[in-house]
Amino acid sequence: DNVVLNIYDLLPAPAGAGSQPGATATSQGLSTFLSGLLAPLGFGAYHTSIDVRGFRYQWAGNGITRSSSPRGGGNEGDVPPNVAFKESILVGQTWFEQKEINQIVSRMREDKWKGGGYHLANRNCNHFSETFALALVKGEELVEGNAGLTLESYPKWVNRLAKTGTSLGIDDGEVCDINDEARRALGNSKVGWSITPSQRDQQCRPADGKRSRKKELTDKQKAALAKLKAVK
Repeated sequence: DNVVLNIYDLLPAPAGAGSQPGATATSQGLSTFLSGLLAPLGFGAYHTSIDVRGFRYQWAGNGITRSSSPRGGGNEGDVPPNVAFKESILVGQTWFEQKEINQIVSRMREDKWKGGGYHLANRNCNHFSETFALALVKGEELVEGNAGLTLESYPKWVNRLAKTGTSLGIDDGEVCDINDEARRALGNSKVGWSITPSQRDQQCRPADGKRSRKKELTDKQKAALAKLKAVK
């Protein structure tokens, strides 16, 4: 199933309210101010969510939430206040069934993605979206221990402002380690991989539905091969 990233521009929050889910009014105001100032340089402030198998997942100050969503992303479905839909991007595909996705979300809730852990630079909704998407798309590689994995189609500019803040020392909390936390969300084994032998077989089968067979040598080719062996 497709894994889709939904991206929303943050809008200025009403007085006394924070529009970035989980953010305080002060941090939201700073985020919106910096976004307006630095957006032309690729440092915008955004909210994101992930759509997979007909559900939308996002993280806020009250934890991970799930709601129904249209297939393929889009402006419909559950979105927080004070955001404007920007675009939806296909970041990969997953073979996980819904039961396994539920287990991934449960592990993330038990690990680092509880309510109240929001940090503008070190752990925000965009960190969650990237971690969750990486677990869904690169699950097998993560479990095998591969390090430094990324999603090629996941735009770096989405969370560039926060990551730059972390690199500049805006660090009064634990910084999200996307690869490590995605790996932990998968558990410690490959049990439950949803891609079955029959599915792999179907993927590898040619469009005409026939398996390729080893080509048989003609008598002339066999004779030529025998002469080569004789020379050796």
